[in-house]
Order: sequence, then C-alpha cells, then structure tokens
Amino acid sequence: MFKILKEKIKTKTMANGAWLYLLQMFNTVIPLITLPYVTRILGTTQYGVFSASFNIVGYLQVVVEYGFVMSATREVALIHTKEKINKLFSTILYSRFFLLIGCIIFSMIYLIIWHPNKVQFFSYLLLMIMVGATVIQENWLFQGLEDMKYIAIANIIARTITMILIFWCVKGINDLLIYSYLYAVSPLISNIIGLGIVKVKYNIKFVKVKVVEIIDELKKGWYIFTTQFTAKVFGAIGITFLTFYSDSSTVGIFSAIQKIPNLMILIWSPISTILYPMVSKKMKVSFEDGTNFVLHIRRKILLLFLIPTLLFSILSHPIVKIAFGGGYADKSYWLIPLLMWLFVSIDNNFWGIQILLASGHDKEYSFCFMISVIATIIFNYLFIRLWGGTGAAWAPFASEMLLDILLIWMVKKQIN
Repeated sequence: MFKILKEKIKTKTMANGAWLYLLQMFNTVIPLITLPYVTRILGTTQYGVFSASFNIVGYLQVVVEYGFVMSATREVALIHTKEKINKLFSTILYSRFFLLIGCIIFSMIYLIIWHPNKVQFFSYLLLMIMVGATVIQENWLFQGLEDMKYIAIANIIARTITMILIFWCVKGINDLLIYSYLYAVSPLISNIIGLGIVKVKYNIKFVKVKVVEIIDELKKGWYIFTTQFTAKVFGAIGITFLTFYSDSSTVGIFSAIQKIPNLMILIWSPISTILYPMVSKKMKVSFEDGTNFVLHIRRKILLLFLIPTLLFSILSHPIVKIAFGGGYADKSYWLIPLLMWLFVSIDNNFWGIQILLASGHDKEYSFCFMISVIATIIFNYLFIRLWGGTGAAWAPFASEMLLDILLIWMVKKQIN
C-alpha cells in the first residue's frame, strides 16, 4: 500500500494537483488579507466605482482569452511534435492580438456612451492593462503539457509583489486609481514571467501563420468562447445592471459580498482543471465510461461543498461584517442566494465542462448556455429593477438552476 501511494504521489497528475492547490491557497489567502483592508479604506462608494470598471473590463478579458484555455489545452494534450506546438502558440497569440484591437475600439465607443466621471474613466483605462496582459497568457500551454507548476510560480510572484505595494501605497479614499493600477499590473507581471518560461523551458518559437489558420483556430474555440462569455455574464450581469440602475454604494456592497462565493470557487477550480484533461482522454476511449467516471466523482464533491455552503449561510451576518466592515453587514443576507448559486454552478461544471466539453460536444454545451444566458439577462433586469441588490443576489441562482436542468437534459440525450 505504501508503494502504491508513493507511486501515485510521483505521478504528473498528483504533482499538478499539488501545484494548483498551492496556487489556489495563495489566491484564497491574498484576497482574505487585501479585501478587508481595501473595502474599509476605499469605502462602499469608491469600491463601487472600482467594481463598475472592473466588471466591464472582465467581459473584455473573456473576449481576448476566447476559450483557448479549453480548446487549445485539448489540442496540446493530443499533439506531441514541436512544430505543431510552435504553430499553435503563434496562431493563438496573433488571434488574441486582433481580439485586443476589437476590445480597444469597443472601449472607446463604450466610454463615449457611458460618459463616466473623471475617476471612473481613469479607473477603467488603468484596468484595461489586464486585457492587454491576456494576449500573452500561456496557461493553456502549461495545462496541455500538464506542467502546471509554472502557472503557480508566476502567479505567486506577481501577486506577492502587488499585495505588498497595495498595503504600501493605498492609504485613503482618494487612492482608488493607485489600487486600480496595482490590481491591473498583477496579471501583466505574471504573464510576462510565464512567457519567459515558455521561451526558456520549451524553446517555443514564433512562426509564420496564415490568416486562414487564425480564422480556423477561432472557429475551433467559438463554442467554448460563447459558453465562457455567457458564464461571465452569469457572474457579472448583476453588477452591470446595478451600475446603471443603482448607486455606486450598492454596487460596492454587492461586489464585496459576491467575493465570498467567488473565493470558494477558487477551492473548486483546481479540481476542475485537473479533471478536464483526464476526462478528455477517457472520453476519447468511451463516452459512457467517461460519463460514469465523472458522475462518480460528482457525488463526492457535491457532498463536500454542501457543508461550507450551509455553514456560511447560517453565519452570513458575522462573516460579512468581519470580512468587509459594518458598512457592508446590513446586506449580509445577499450572501445566502449567492452561496446557493455557487453550489449549483459546481454541479453545472460536471454536466457541462467535464462531460459535454471533454467529449467534444462543444456545440451542445454552447446551445444550453445560449438559452440560459438570455434567461440570465431577463432575470437580472427584472429582479434588479424590482428589488435592487436583493434581486441581483437571487437572479444568478435562478439562472444557474435553469442551466443545470438544460445540461442534464443534454447529457441524457447524448447517452440515449
């Protein structure tokens, strides 16, 4: 038994899992340190200004990422020649550059229409650094090669630097722009380090690519992009509507409280990341066996996450007060439906990403999301117009439940 355990620990999967959990533990600890400080220093209104800008920039990040973290990871896992990896690396980099140009044009038009105040305007521009940094993000390559320690190393270095600078430089309510800049440069530092590792470790080279090859790669990632973009809508449309139909203070309170379930997702993300390439290989052999493997793990994971979901719901008021301060605690009951949303979203990951995407049913997965994203927009618009921040907390849960039903139906359809 000891020998078997020792062999398991030495496997690439276990090593990748350890590195990813180290990264997620770090990504969990950092917000636990910085968020209570930032939300108190900036206050609900200024933090709301930051959140409104960050929310829109988040959409643009998803556009530039374009689903390559799934589609390209799957390609790398199945190819082993240096020439093909060089070609894929260059094609994705060029594709993201053109997507970045589109995002810059959108931002110019959006800022003219939105016409924000001066602080909001510059906060948005500073956070756009994150969109530019996404162009050189190479996480898809590290995941496909199952060498995820470099993702962890690059992120830990970058976030440590910016965390220190936040405590050093952000001292009062007027330091919002400093915070926006420091928040934005963290992924830039991380991705520059990652790009350096790619060049040194794997000797990846830029090669010439044709426009038709870029278009072909964009086509491959289209269905995954649409699902990831709709997933972003699932998590961010509430803040978008609150930005236009409520005040900055409400936006700040909701954004802060929403961070708690988002932090819990960091615990789940490494599991999803590790499972995906494993399940993809099993699905290559047999859809039925791969599905049974996923559903077996699903039962255990859901039970594991049910405990903190119930506990955090019961203790929502003291948790919010301790985490963000008294100015946020009056709306602590918003945390309960957001935790319910978290639990259902984990279930959706099993049915959608681990079964449909891993088996190559990108179109079917995208179809479910396209229906649910329409419902998400409708739910959020109606709920927020009727109940404000409370409606913003309940709308994601209603949308996620609808998606859960659609994904289960689609998987059953494929099995039959």
